[in-house]
Amino acid sequence: MRHMDGTPGPASATTSPEMATPAVLSDTMRQALDNFMALYEDADFTVELAYLGVGRMQFLRRRQMLLELRGLYMALWRLALGKSFPQDADLMFDTFLREYAAKNRDRASARVLTRGREYWGMLEPMGDGDFSDVARHLTSFFSRTEMGAKSVNLKLVLHIRKLYKHIFDRLI
Repeated sequence: MRHMDGTPGPASATTSPEMATPAVLSDTMRQALDNFMALYEDADFTVELAYLGVGRMQFLRRRQMLLELRGLYMALWRLALGKSFPQDADLMFDTFLREYAAKNRDRASARVLTRGREYWGMLEPMGDGDFSDVARHLTSFFSRTEMGAKSVNLKLVLHIRKLYKHIFDRLI
């Protein structure tokens, strides 16, 4: 998209971050991006899976929930970026998504990227003040009694906050 004077305008809503042209990041921004990539690669979702009641032998459910949790992890990082890099958070997140897509071309990774954007859509309006919508969404994949769902939701809300703090503390 171009402005009337011929200068480039904002990327179209239909243009995916994977197709956008690479931007130049400052050293600090690159360091934060590299730090998150390392955190993301080392992420272990054992606790979250246990809260959700997903056992080691539940292969299909485990794969689905790992996809969800990886997407959530990306969205939590984007939320942390908004606090530390308010001007550059979108650029950094889009750069990460583009680089991740370039390195991971399989279908599961594409779904993780989609889920990351969707979780960011859930988190963006509330910020870091309330993670209950995300926790409810995660527990919606399972049928539980009302009391059981409330207990799991509360545990997940607290744990998601802990994950967010972990990511935020290791941003740079």
